[in-house]
Amino acid sequence: MGIYSIKPWFVRRLRRVEDALVTRRVSPDALTALAVVASIAAGAAIAAGGMLGSPLWWLAVPPLVLVRLALNALDGQVARRTGRARPSGTALNEIGDRVSDAALIGATGFVVQPALATGALASSFLVSFTGVLALALTGRRDSAGPAGKADRAALVAAAATVAVLVGSALPFTIALWSIIAGGIATAAIRLVRTQRTLEAHAPRRELLVETIIEITAETPVDEEMLHVVCR
Repeated sequence: MGIYSIKPWFVRRLRRVEDALVTRRVSPDALTALAVVASIAAGAAIAAGGMLGSPLWWLAVPPLVLVRLALNALDGQVARRTGRARPSGTALNEIGDRVSDAALIGATGFVVQPALATGALASSFLVSFTGVLALALTGRRDSAGPAGKADRAALVAAAATVAVLVGSALPFTIALWSIIAGGIATAAIRLVRTQRTLEAHAPRRELLVETIIEITAETPVDEEMLHVVCR
């Protein structure tokens, strides 16, 4: 569900670029930083169009969003292929995504009601929170749902394009309401999936504990070691 489902296809289209980056030993963190720069530039174009009353600025948004999404796909690939994947890189990527969302979605506050832009931004953060929560509780980040990172960026890019064609900011309003509604739905989907995953693993954990208890009834086991195993 959502654009994330076509990520494998998108990554394959970028394979030549990925190979070149790996050959040149480009830092994955540099790609993450460039993705943030692209988002800030896209946000600046949105804000400029709104403040100057010149919708043509918004034509810069779609290509900049595409660059951001490409860099988001490449940083992880390059990190894995060059053996530089690490927890701090994952954290940096999460921070970069939040800054990018703030720059891109927040900038629409110069075009529509700031309260609406703030609501859409809050919705995007909620979606990201549920994804990270799944990672913390299950060991795997959940990217399901109709309003993931790529979906939100695509909605803003599409709104910018249509807004230029119709000469109105209405497409931004529609996109932001879509982000809010989609974000709530996505957060709910992820929370339910996480709960189900935890419930599915609960019987195994209980069985493990029961087995250990049965063993310890016959064999002395160090209490500290037992505590570690049961965690």
